Amino acid sequence: MKIIKILFVTIGLFFFVSSCNSNSKAKSKADTWNKGQKEQWTSKCLTFLEANGVEKKNAVDYCSCVLEKTSEKYTPAEAANITEEEERKLWDSCDYSW
Repeated sequence: MKIIKILFVTIGLFFFVSSCNSNSKAKSKADTWNKGQKEQWTSKCLTFLEANGVEKKNAVDYCSCVLEKTSEKYTPAEAANITEEEERKLWDSCDYSW
């Protein structure tokens, strides 16, 4: 009888810990970006690249990649305050050769 109680407690703890871990994984930084924030960020990125001579097709691909990398690592508020060096690392992680 004691073994059955220990087994139930162990199984209960396992499910409790598993559910706690899955909730923390579900709340990633990327989840903090809403559609409007993504569109605004992408628009600024496209404007910048196109003004610097990058073809629209390439700019769209590049901005999509950089947005993905940025949103995985930063919330929108954090992204607005990153340093130039941090931003350069994000851009370099999407190294496309045109």
